[in-house]
Amino acid sequence: MKKYIAYYRVSTQRQSLGLQAQQANVSNFIQSSMDNILISEYSEKESGKSNNRIELNKALSECKQQGATLIIAKLDRLSRNISFAFELKQSGIEFLALDLPQFNTLTLAVFMGLAQQERELISTRTKAALKVKKEQGYKLGRPNASFTNEQINNASIRRKEIADNNNNTKRAKLMIAALIKSTKNKSEIARQLNENGFRTAKDKLFNAKAIDRIVKRYSLY
Repeated sequence: MKKYIAYYRVSTQRQSLGLQAQQANVSNFIQSSMDNILISEYSEKESGKSNNRIELNKALSECKQQGATLIIAKLDRLSRNISFAFELKQSGIEFLALDLPQFNTLTLAVFMGLAQQERELISTRTKAALKVKKEQGYKLGRPNASFTNEQINNASIRRKEIADNNNNTKRAKLMIAALIKSTKNKSEIARQLNENGFRTAKDKLFNAKAIDRIVKRYSLY
């Protein structure tokens, strides 16, 4: 038997219909299997930008006590800041977002592993690049330095490698691959990524063109 504790959030007093829709989605999921059981429900009216929420904290506390999974109708009902979801992973609490079932505790583990790997790779590559430059006699930061065509070409290749290995790009690629199974609308995919705290390699908001570029580059169809 799988135990669940539901959490609902609306931003204003006027969004009662939004609350009812969330409750209906959770109810449909619970009834979809005889093994599902809904233990408790928590709801509150709070901005998604705030991570200090009384009812959510109560739900998380009961999840720990009951060994239950936190279930939410939409990922942005939990938090618009994706780093908050990562904190949930570290707390050991499993959660399920009904609108993005692929984005669960296991997926978070993959993202966190990629983030750690990226930090280590950046450090290693930076040290190696500086060492090579010093051995070649370059003075870093020299304003009048001149570069050969080969150096310029290598720099271009290097920038592409950095973009491909960027932690933001890696995480976004996984999320886009999950979302594109349910919608091909790139503007909608960009909206969902932006609402959940994802950013491009240059730390910008996503748009349809950026989504299309990643889809084509990594053949995500």
